[in-house]
Amino acid sequence: KQWYQRRVRGFGLTNKKYLTFNSKEVKSDLQRWDLAGRISLVTFAYNDFFKDYQAKDFTYDFFNDPTVQANLQVYSSNRQELVSWGNHEVKEVQAEIIPCNITSMDFFDKLTAPGLVRESGALYKCFDEDIDGFLVADELHRMLLTEESEHWEVYNEEERQELLFLLFKHLVLGGPVCQYDDKIDRYLEIAKGLYKELITVQKNSETKKIELISKVLKVSAWDGDICWFPGDEHHQTFCYLILNPVNRIVTVFSHDYGKGCW
Repeated sequence: KQWYQRRVRGFGLTNKKYLTFNSKEVKSDLQRWDLAGRISLVTFAYNDFFKDYQAKDFTYDFFNDPTVQANLQVYSSNRQELVSWGNHEVKEVQAEIIPCNITSMDFFDKLTAPGLVRESGALYKCFDEDIDGFLVADELHRMLLTEESEHWEVYNEEERQELLFLLFKHLVLGGPVCQYDDKIDRYLEIAKGLYKELITVQKNSETKKIELISKVLKVSAWDGDICWFPGDEHHQTFCYLILNPVNRIVTVFSHDYGKGCW
């Protein structure tokens, strides 16, 4: 009796660069937010079609591909430097499809709700409070971190799952020794630039409207008991695969907050 054997995808490294993170001004912002050197963007080409139901198989093939393994980096055991991931047999993966539907920065207009962000872009302050290990001193951070915020419902659960919202949230929360901004401007500007570079759009031939065609996966990968990607369950430790199904390229967008699980 013959059994169907699934075709394994192959991957190749590309030389794609992300201008948003290469400008001098943005590098300064990332340093201030303690994200510099911890955020990784690497793009690979792949050789087969992708459908949503293949998300887990795609992720499994991706992390077990020798070219991918040779070109991804992880933090060393002392958490001080990035090192080559090397050769591993990934035995278990998870892949969650993340919605990617927002086509305008008007999505963030709701942030100017009374008591959250002023029209000038300045953030409303609050009494210092520790929330999940973050020292919170303004209402924007409270809105992002706790349902106890009076502004939590400014964005519903579906909106909070959108890639654009997640990018913005990751920038605002920053790294372990983040120096928070008093205004929202740079968070929005960099989220917009990064989003435009990561996603793929095309015009619908019938409606003539711009549509997003990117597929986004929030992924995890284990080698036995070791969780290599994203590394731990911290808010700010994450790994996304962002696929361009037309050109068949996939970008790994990841960040390590600094608390490994090995």
